[in-house]
Amino acid sequence: MLEENGKLMRITRETLGYSYAQVEEATKVRELYLQLLESGDLAQMPGRIYAIGFADTYARFLGMDPAPILADVKAYYDVNGRQNNFEAYVSGKKVVQAMPEGANYDPSLHEVRTRAQNRLQDQNSKADSANQLRAQAITNGSLGHPIRTRSKRFGRRFIWLLLGTLLVVLLLMLYLLQDNPKLPGMGNADEPPPSNLVSEPPISLVVRAEGEDVWLGVRLDGSETSEHHTIAAGASEVFSANESIYIRTNNANHLVLEYNGQTISNFSGGFDVYNLDFTVAGYSGYDDNHRPPSEMLGTAQ
Repeated sequence: MLEENGKLMRITRETLGYSYAQVEEATKVRELYLQLLESGDLAQMPGRIYAIGFADTYARFLGMDPAPILADVKAYYDVNGRQNNFEAYVSGKKVVQAMPEGANYDPSLHEVRTRAQNRLQDQNSKADSANQLRAQAITNGSLGHPIRTRSKRFGRRFIWLLLGTLLVVLLLMLYLLQDNPKLPGMGNADEPPPSNLVSEPPISLVVRAEGEDVWLGVRLDGSETSEHHTIAAGASEVFSANESIYIRTNNANHLVLEYNGQTISNFSGGFDVYNLDFTVAGYSGYDDNHRPPSEMLGTAQ
């Protein structure tokens, strides 16, 4: 049970002599979330993906096996996801909150409603501004003032832009008609390129989340500290390095990677928490016991 594992985490922390402040400083996990994990009540967590990442980080800091704790966290969200159904959306002039009969309100869902209300307020403000501009245009027309519409302004700007472009093309053509022209700053065609041009890093990694949000820890070129990233479902991030890229993910089954143009998927052998090392020569992956899956992961082609 999550409550029992949380109690075990609290006892382990106290036995090791760590305060909440010391753990927060070492793991970068806020004291409130540490207390929620120890109490087994995750209602105030910012979300499932964060709860899994915080639990994994905290358990490893205490020297505990994170597997049973992560299983309890996922089970908690499976149960509460069925008990609470919240929907906030803009429909005309109303923000609607729909919950099934007998369900308990989850405070963590309050942010969804707030975003919907802010969106409605923004829409109303834009509508008011549009109505004011329309009224001003009608007033100017009734007074005999010319009404400058957006389409007319755009048309004039487009004409000036077209004329400027034609002028630049004409000047460039006249310049190229000269004998052996030399463009400013480029040198002659037979000269070698400048030696100070910056080349692209040899390692490029595109990380894309599919189906669910994914939490990542990333270290570039052997850095001692990891950067934490949360990639929303359907989104992607790009990382580049000169020597190596190390990533650790808690939801590997929902990741698709593109390493130097090569697409990699289904790489974790079924493990959720997974580690990957990318170098110029190739890449390798392993679980927390340094066991690779039975297939794949060799030198990149």
